Amino acid sequence: MAFFIEIFIRGRLTIINYLNVGDSMESFKMSVDEAVDFLKENLEVHDTLEISYNRIFAEGEVLNIDFSKYFDEPGFKILVSLDADSINPTIEIDVYEIKDDLIEYTIYHKNGEEIYVSIVD
Repeated sequence: MAFFIEIFIRGRLTIINYLNVGDSMESFKMSVDEAVDFLKENLEVHDTLEISYNRIFAEGEVLNIDFSKYFDEPGFKILVSLDADSINPTIEIDVYEIKDDLIEYTIYHKNGEEIYVSIVD
């Protein structure tokens, strides 16, 4: 079963359109922080993640998700093994650090579900 989720961010307001194949489209509103929390709640280890932020595009398997506190602040870091032949194919992405530069991401769950998020400023 395929899922399609699109998030549009205009200022501080986010509109989410959710489409489950065969179902009707629904819209939701949330803040930018809630959009990041959406990623936090739906991403699992061993999912494949495609993420674009600033001028970076990364695609690969999620090896670890870290919610530890850093300098007494909550953290959200993702360790991704890139689908590429490079010197260091594993990167760590600090989602809270890049959230203002986030453009889009797609989560491919192990069970075949797909979630696409596009952020428009």
